[in-house]
Amino acid sequence: MDKDMKKTIYILHGWAIDSENEKKWHEFRKLLSELGYETNFLAIPGLTNKLDKVWSLNDYVVWLENQLPKEKVILLGHSFGGQIVSMFASRYLYRVKMIILIDSSGMIDKSLKKVIKRYVFRTAAKIGKTIFKHQVFRKFLYKLAREKDYFQADPIQRQTMANVINSEVTSQLDKIEAPTLIIWGENDTVTPLKFAKVFNSKIKNSELHIIEGARHAPQFTHILETAKIIGDFLK
Repeated sequence: MDKDMKKTIYILHGWAIDSENEKKWHEFRKLLSELGYETNFLAIPGLTNKLDKVWSLNDYVVWLENQLPKEKVILLGHSFGGQIVSMFASRYLYRVKMIILIDSSGMIDKSLKKVIKRYVFRTAAKIGKTIFKHQVFRKFLYKLAREKDYFQADPIQRQTMANVINSEVTSQLDKIEAPTLIIWGENDTVTPLKFAKVFNSKIKNSELHIIEGARHAPQFTHILETAKIIGDFLK
């Protein structure tokens, strides 16, 4: 396919405070290119660079609206990126051609482990940065919540993450009209498979593909299978 004829997929990555985030996507993007699709990797504020104020999920949706061309686009979101894409697609129907969600976040897990995690985040955000200077307390919270990125973050990033974790997209999913591909790792423990079934049931024009043996990031661990599913869907 001629390069000028390739369609563009706009990629929103998951929550990872890492300036090297884009490099992790290189092989996957290369495969999509071989299938005839250009990719535009969007560096999410607060993750690849620092924020100067606390953001909410709505701030991220507004940010995305300003990053995209005016014509309808194809959006791919992984984890937190999927949460942004879902909310955007429910609000800006005329801007979205198709969406691809990979192990998306955006639902509140009521399991005991996740309840503890959210409580820790809220408490830590209120306490502020002073208590995080104490290494023993930092290690305790990290062990309790098992969220390395959170405790490496600065206070603004921590409050932003707390805001995002407590923002659900469930009630907005039935507003999405764009054809939607949902890809999920069978053994995902970050956003469990039960979430995938909710996304699939609420987004009326959606199809669900479960990657056997995969966890939270099949685009890195099951690259060929994930890329093929996306290629077939976009055709």
